Amino acid sequence: MPPPVIMRCPDGGRARDGTNRGGAGVAAVEWLSWVLLGLVQGLTEFLPVSSSGHLVLGQVLLGLEAPGVLLEVTVHAATAAAVVTLFAREIASMAAAVLRWPLGPGRALEGDAAWRRLAWNLFVATAATSVMGFGLEPVFRGAFETPVVAAVMLLVTGTVLFLSVRLARGRLDLHDIRASDAVLVGIFQGLAILPGLSRSGMTIVGGLTRGLSGEASARFSFLLSLPAIAGATLVEVFRSLGTYGPAPGGLPLSGLALAFTAAFASGLGAMVLLIRVVRRGGLHRFAWYCWAVGAAALVWLLGS
Repeated sequence: MPPPVIMRCPDGGRARDGTNRGGAGVAAVEWLSWVLLGLVQGLTEFLPVSSSGHLVLGQVLLGLEAPGVLLEVTVHAATAAAVVTLFAREIASMAAAVLRWPLGPGRALEGDAAWRRLAWNLFVATAATSVMGFGLEPVFRGAFETPVVAAVMLLVTGTVLFLSVRLARGRLDLHDIRASDAVLVGIFQGLAILPGLSRSGMTIVGGLTRGLSGEASARFSFLLSLPAIAGATLVEVFRSLGTYGPAPGGLPLSGLALAFTAAFASGLGAMVLLIRVVRRGGLHRFAWYCWAVGAAALVWLLGS
């Protein structure tokens, strides 16, 4: 899961003599950039349009910059909090079922076995993703910052989403997922290490190929994003130690709060929207956006 992007005012909005150039105007622009950062992070984290592809292309085409670790952790925490909020019942049920398991059958509640199985399948899918990620990362390391690769992979994402309409609508729900299904979905998520391949799009399509309903595929994908977000954030934190500071120019708490709130709200809205879309079999509609962005980026990159 890639870091988000940020737009920064040169020199922090000050002239060479140290005087403030924009005053309230500069502050307003900075506040707007934090809100936009959160909105983009929340939307692209869950909608099947590839946040990594937008990051790579945004840095090259729009001059956007990667933020410091503190801001990155903040917006990732916001999207994780959105998942926890939307799926509080499922997460609590899985945790309770796992904690009651060592106490013996006498303490078990009806449905505990199903919730433990779901927790196990999330673990299996995460393990498959980890193996894929560590295996592919050295091979495709150079592609992570290559805009042409990101543009091409956006076209691939669009094609995968478009072809999803040909998949038969399954009827399996979250509790019907088997370990083999979880492995395949985890592999699909691992492939999304390439910039431009959408994590949510790949995992939802992976679930559809295994007979899951659209809603179950989306819900499993969002639950699976929790360990993915946490793992990717930890990797970036460790990589950044001794490399760059907490945030470009230093961010006040108000900026972090704005970014967090925007990412949380947009992430929550994006998940609710996508669940409704896939429930109606409309995942393929996002293909047009991916194709448009990927094609426009390729024309720009190859023509410049």
